[in-house]
Amino acid sequence: MTFRSATIRALLLAVLMSAGFAAFAGRSIVVPAFPTSIFADTEVSTNIVLHGRRTDTWKVDLHIQLAGTPTNDLEVAFGRDVNTNGVLDIEEIETMYGWRGGRYFIENVPAWERIESEAATNALCGVCDIHLENNSSVVPRRFMATCGGVAVIPELATTPPPAWLFREEWDMVRVTRRGAGVPSEWVRCDIEYASFAIRLR
Repeated sequence: MTFRSATIRALLLAVLMSAGFAAFAGRSIVVPAFPTSIFADTEVSTNIVLHGRRTDTWKVDLHIQLAGTPTNDLEVAFGRDVNTNGVLDIEEIETMYGWRGGRYFIENVPAWERIESEAATNALCGVCDIHLENNSSVVPRRFMATCGGVAVIPELATTPPPAWLFREEWDMVRVTRRGAGVPSEWVRCDIEYASFAIRLR
């Protein structure tokens, strides 16, 4: 082996060892049942860090389980903790998913826009599954919301879905429960990230 060929092989090996290849990572957030509200107007909330401002969120799966009634609420709000106080304040919420007034809903909070399910969809339905896929620019490209195999909000299953359903700058989720009775709420949010990088030294 000549000195030149050995040098080339050494350089190629260094490049391969320095290169980062496609990698998928994920995070699962589970919010168990909340304490029982003593009064009908009692509110119980929890704030959870979504991620540290990642820009490669590929897929979000949100599962909401509850014994829905016309008088209880369960809200899963997404947004950015602008003032960094560890709480997703009302003015920091952008998109909200959940159950309110006997219907499942999705809300574009800054625009005061709410889309609700049909009342017939909610009969005997205690679990709502929301699936969102983003493209490489973290813009929603596919959205589904189903309950018992039935589309909850079919008008959002368009191509492409509205951008306000998810934004890359969000870093916090807030889950809120209102209403009396025996709580059976359960919220799970599964997030998958996709990244690709090549580093040459």
